[in-house]
Amino acid sequence: MLNIKNHRAHDLASRLSALTGQNLTAVVVKALEESLERETSRRDSGKSKKERILEFADRFRKGMPPDVRSADHADMYGEDGLPK
Repeated sequence: MLNIKNHRAHDLASRLSALTGQNLTAVVVKALEESLERETSRRDSGKSKKERILEFADRFRKGMPPDVRSADHADMYGEDGLPK
């Protein structure tokens, strides 16, 4: 049985309940399930932040059209490395 005695928690749950049309119990259960899923997923991945960023970059790159390439901006700089 859940009895919310914290005024802030009750207020947040009530506001979310009013927005979604769900009762307080359903709102709290859904919020806890979503939070638990995120936390479990984050911890289960066992990957470092660097690995997750590199994976994201790879997924992003794969979604780019094949004719789009990263510019090295060499045309903007002279041989001395200064802007033209």
